[in-house]
Amino acid sequence: MTGVTQQAIACDMEEGHRSFGPFVLDGATGVLRRDGEVVPLGRRAFELLAALAEADGAAVTKDALMARAWPGLFVEEANLSVQIASLRKTLGKAADGQEWIATVPRVGYRLPRPSQIAGPMLSSTRRPMVAVMPFTTMPDDNEQAYFADGLVEDLITALSRFRTFAVVSRNASFGFRERGLDGAAITEHGVRYLVEGMVRRRATQLRVSVRLVDATSATQLWAQQFDGSGAELFDFFDEVVVAVVGFVEPEVRRAEIERARRKHPGSLDAYDLYLKALPLFRGTSAEVRAEAIALLEGAVRLDPGFATGLVYAAWAYERQDTFGSGMSQAERERALQLAEQALEIGHDDPQVVAIAALILLSVRHDSRRALAMLDQAYAANPNNPTVMSLTAFTNVMAGDIDFGHRCFLRAIEIAPGALDNYELLVGVGIAHLLKGEFEAAADWALKSLAANAEWVGAMWTLAAAQAHLDRMDEARATVATILSKVPGMRMADLERVGLRFGSRFRLQIEGLRKAGLPD
Repeated sequence: MTGVTQQAIACDMEEGHRSFGPFVLDGATGVLRRDGEVVPLGRRAFELLAALAEADGAAVTKDALMARAWPGLFVEEANLSVQIASLRKTLGKAADGQEWIATVPRVGYRLPRPSQIAGPMLSSTRRPMVAVMPFTTMPDDNEQAYFADGLVEDLITALSRFRTFAVVSRNASFGFRERGLDGAAITEHGVRYLVEGMVRRRATQLRVSVRLVDATSATQLWAQQFDGSGAELFDFFDEVVVAVVGFVEPEVRRAEIERARRKHPGSLDAYDLYLKALPLFRGTSAEVRAEAIALLEGAVRLDPGFATGLVYAAWAYERQDTFGSGMSQAERERALQLAEQALEIGHDDPQVVAIAALILLSVRHDSRRALAMLDQAYAANPNNPTVMSLTAFTNVMAGDIDFGHRCFLRAIEIAPGALDNYELLVGVGIAHLLKGEFEAAADWALKSLAANAEWVGAMWTLAAAQAHLDRMDEARATVATILSKVPGMRMADLERVGLRFGSRFRLQIEGLRKAGLPD
């Protein structure tokens, strides 16, 4: 086990926290985190791990461990072996392939305490933490309380599929309630956002009220009320979970962007640079896109293990091809390098996989691999609006167009507050356009422009649909607006985009040529 002693393991007694490698144990809440994300752990497993960490590299006897995990009880040693095996599986391997928990023959176990850092860099990015608090119910209504607790568990499970924030375990969030902690006290344990709710019943009708609160400022970010029938309990249950998840993710991201915007430049870390890039990332001017690339490359330099930063940097380059004058060969190679590196690190993050799939389709024209990756990402987190919109777009352009169309509509339904909602709206329009349904295409493009009047992608679809409908005055006016936003845009730019999608993009290209976009 000497290899493990070259890993980064340290103990920090401050405020009851102990750390080893990428893990931090919070003794106050019974929570284990890895790189800022909560790792689900049972109470006995946590106690065993805490005992090993407290020993500061020394061996802990089996008797001492059993007394810690099963106080006052007589248990067989086999129970300890089972718990240790489960812990090893949960922790995974150290960077050198060794187990974190070492066996000390005829004694017990220990967490080695090394003196230096070696091996691959571990991501230092700290993501915001969300706690879904136990929902309140009417007193003495056991059936209602059962429903409320089940709803909270499902929300925790659904939100835990997102990797842009960490979610506190059920044990920890219910522990906050049992200890009577308010929002201010909960923030001391690293929690930044609270999902709170109330369940009420009147006869056969149920009402669920949910809100998202920024616990650091006691500010309500979002609230909604859901009404349903007790007769359709599980359908109502699923409806509430999907709706809440669809609102929470975009609102947390929006709040985090605002938080990063207010930070002093000298205090920005990799995650803050990524957040500052997001509003610029979707800009239409070359200057704004270049600033987004610079911020994301800065995030990657600060933290090469930040998979989300890596893949968004790749995406920022790709958008030069879609909405700019194109990428240089060096930029194309950089985009692919970033995407593959992001996949290596974030292969288990559905959003990273989905964005990387888009890069492979757009830059390498590898539609088969891209569609397979998106199937995987969609199955892993069907409630992530980015995953759903990219699944929709790629299928509309290179796969099953009807499935892609349905995915766009579903994404709009589950995440009406998404930052890129206008892209979802025009996505439906593109699906209609490519199916020859020009009136519907124009209608959806106008809906997108109502959400974002600067969105050139919607103007493409609108101008093409208007031209196919022989509304030539309207089509020429839309092209004039496009050229006022992007003066250098030419048909060659659209034809370059069309190379990714073959003949399917033909109706878009023909429509814009007819509408008067210059060659």
